[in-house]
Amino acid sequence: VSQLQLQAVVSTQSTGNDQQLENVTVEVEGENYTVLGYVPCPLLVFNAPGTCYTLLQLPDDPADVASTFTCNLKFLVKDCDPSTGEADPVGYEDEYVLEDLDIGLNVLIQRVFKTNFVASWEEMGDENQADETYSLTTVKSIAGAVEQLVNFFGMQPCERTERVAEDKTAHTLLLAGQHKDGVECLIKTRIVFDGVVNMKISARSQNADLNDLLVSSI
Repeated sequence: VSQLQLQAVVSTQSTGNDQQLENVTVEVEGENYTVLGYVPCPLLVFNAPGTCYTLLQLPDDPADVASTFTCNLKFLVKDCDPSTGEADPVGYEDEYVLEDLDIGLNVLIQRVFKTNFVASWEEMGDENQADETYSLTTVKSIAGAVEQLVNFFGMQPCERTERVAEDKTAHTLLLAGQHKDGVECLIKTRIVFDGVVNMKISARSQNADLNDLLVSSI
């Protein structure tokens, strides 16, 4: 991820030995994003992988980053002889609807390793903190909540807090990362299970807007 752009990479593979695909492109459409360009896969033959690229402009407002995209695979089909691999000179346009693509807050954050999370947390200071509480009614365990939070934020679990013992009814997850603008951010989440997963999420960074975004994005 750059300051303004997001590159989506799509791997494709043809499963028919009597056809080849040319100019393979995945066209996407989603709110708050602008498509800057496509780099198609020029040729896709049977049982051989190929890659195409889509370049998107990130929204100006970080709160608008989370989005769902519709995706269409478009290509030129040419029939070919399975025994020789020789393709017809003339083909026809076709397309295939793919599953929706979800992009979340984690595209803005890269993982950062912290050997001493507590020291970094204290150094940041509670004046640079935002908090929010949640009940996760669709999550059935602390381990499930931890897994979802790590994936959602795209941040580095610290001090092995991504590991949860099966019999635990309370746990603290520690995450560290760096925003695309170079701002270091830390998250401490206290998770309690009493039939329902409840949690208090706290975020610290030198950017108050980023803190508010992190704790309000669940």
